[in-house]
Amino acid sequence: MKIRVQIRALISGETKWQPVSATVGYGSRSQAPEHFATNARTTSKENVMKKIAYLFPVICLAVLSVSAKADTLKLVSAGSTGPYDLKLNGTTDVKLFCIDDFRDVQEGESWGVTIVNGANYLNSNKHSSDFKYEEETYIYSKLGTSDGHGHTYNNTDVQQALWYIFDHNADTNSHADNLIEDAYDFHYTSSFLDDFNFYIPTGQDITNGRGLGLPQEMIGAALPPAQAPEPSTLMLMGSGLVGLAGAVRRRFAR
Repeated sequence: MKIRVQIRALISGETKWQPVSATVGYGSRSQAPEHFATNARTTSKENVMKKIAYLFPVICLAVLSVSAKADTLKLVSAGSTGPYDLKLNGTTDVKLFCIDDFRDVQEGESWGVTIVNGANYLNSNKHSSDFKYEEETYIYSKLGTSDGHGHTYNNTDVQQALWYIFDHNADTNSHADNLIEDAYDFHYTSSFLDDFNFYIPTGQDITNGRGLGLPQEMIGAALPPAQAPEPSTLMLMGSGLVGLAGAVRRRFAR
């Protein structure tokens, strides 16, 4: 508690009574000056922390703006069907199938993509375009597996089936037809779709290209965490930092 005490002081050779405000608790009055100094230091630290708390969201948004940059695919080599050899963000080698036979990219061309995990398309209406992506995952998953009648699904079977899903005028063989039929009836789950990634063009033009085609949509196996592309990782980190910044600001607003 705080009280007013009178301290007798000798000033200029005469005695005066000088009022001094002090904080007195269960300890002695000699502790008061140290107490005031401690309060001042604490208040100063709190002010600094509050300033940091208000600047923190700005820093987070800066990080988030960097993370918003799209991932990049570059076609390294290609044949008549997939899988094609590509480079992700200039560092990671990936083998992917294209899913749109109306689009054409050339070796050496690059384009921006958004990596979308297959689980994002779960429970799509069978008559919607999103369900087509679910069908694509089933078809892709059958590469190298047996049809149960002595045939192993190969690159041509899979590629023709993938193209047909978005273009019903695409040529298909009998094995591709079986894949297409089974893909429509398959029961999709989150755990199944989670094993596949789609590389969706951002709408930006092809770079290092010759103007002969549009950016291609691709499908491939989901990348293990160690190979997660840097921009996507930064997006997750930036989102986490923004959430942390909000918590810090609420803490100091109390």
